[in-house]
Amino acid sequence: MQALQWMSVDQMVIILPSALIAMYLIISFQKRLCQSNNKYLGLIVPVVCFIASTVLAIRPLIVGDPSQQAGLLGFCIRMWLTFNISTIVFGFQYLRERKMKKALEEQMAAMEAEAQALSQMSSSPEGASEEVSD
Repeated sequence: MQALQWMSVDQMVIILPSALIAMYLIISFQKRLCQSNNKYLGLIVPVVCFIASTVLAIRPLIVGDPSQQAGLLGFCIRMWLTFNISTIVFGFQYLRERKMKKALEEQMAAMEAEAQALSQMSSSPEGASEEVSD
């Protein structure tokens, strides 16, 4: 946030749309990965976010002054929780896409079973006599 205080309006006008475009591209990429047939591809973005947030949150403990470890631990935990919001969002998107895909597969299987039952009924001699009498 301190970096934004020293930026001019012209720099912010360039950075804000660029950040929004980058977020849109990442979300679109995640959506495409979730819709693939491989169920593990959709986990790439959440795992990368989790690893990056963990590394970024632990880094102050590693490079920080050992005398300030107690104060840094609380800060690092808050930072880790904040950075993992994106992991949770991408994880929910993955779970939602998997749930929708599973429901669609179940619906297609039910429709296929129904169509197969109807075709067996119409091809059997008993089914043909029932159709004629109706």
